[in-house]
Amino acid sequence: MKINIHTFLREFATFKEMARRGEIVQIEDREGKFLFTAVGVRKTLLGAGRGKLIIKGDITGPTLKNSAWKPSL
Repeated sequence: MKINIHTFLREFATFKEMARRGEIVQIEDREGKFLFTAVGVRKTLLGAGRGKLIIKGDITGPTLKNSAWKPSL
């Protein structure tokens, strides 16, 4: 997509979202052309482990019996 610098500054949020989706935005002014693109998408910890973590059962409470706790260690 080709745009001028005024449009880019006015609608920056829109073009930032386009770059996140993998599109390249060309910005043209009198001095030259510039490319605006996202370098990389940050992954959250949950997103990085998606499909690799297996949760079995309810993990909202204690996972060990009281006899398994050894506070002296």
